Amino acid sequence: MNKVNTATATKCEAISISQIILDESNYLTFWGNIRKEDGWHRCDFITNYDVLNDMLRYGGHQNDGIQMSIVQHLEDMRNIPEVIDLEAGRGEAVVFDNLSFQFSRPRLQQHGKWIEYTEGECYYITKVAPKPAVETAQEPQQQIDQCLALLGKSYELYLGYLELEFEDAAARLEANLTDDLKYTMAYHAWKQQH
Repeated sequence: MNKVNTATATKCEAISISQIILDESNYLTFWGNIRKEDGWHRCDFITNYDVLNDMLRYGGHQNDGIQMSIVQHLEDMRNIPEVIDLEAGRGEAVVFDNLSFQFSRPRLQQHGKWIEYTEGECYYITKVAPKPAVETAQEPQQQIDQCLALLGKSYELYLGYLELEFEDAAARLEANLTDDLKYTMAYHAWKQQH
């Protein structure tokens, strides 16, 4: 007796979808590619409408047209299966690179052993989630400029306290410039700005 099972797949960086195949079931087939660490590879995907809706929702407004095309094809389905050729209609495949995908690989049980029969060319997309935003590290020059701007503001604050007739020591204390080196740097940063 043959049984079908799935196994967790490796991670991917992105997928692209060229065509969507619709039929009478609750599942969709995507013809496309998967991008792994070593580049793009031809791959088919199977998923359900809930996952597709999540993919389109997380993708933003640029995917509204795809969603409307799917709805229109479902309402007017004359051929089974129905093919939506995204690449022909848009001029390029739709790339989903802002999502984290959870995949499964189909496997078949023969003689008590699970055998993977798709050789990594077909995955079932079980779940998608938006990738967390990555904070980009500031360039060193940006950090230095930001630091100089803050020092200049501290010196301006010091000058403001002097105008309010604070003693020099009290004005430096209030502006957090009691350290002589920091005071000198703040002065030069302020001088560059003025």
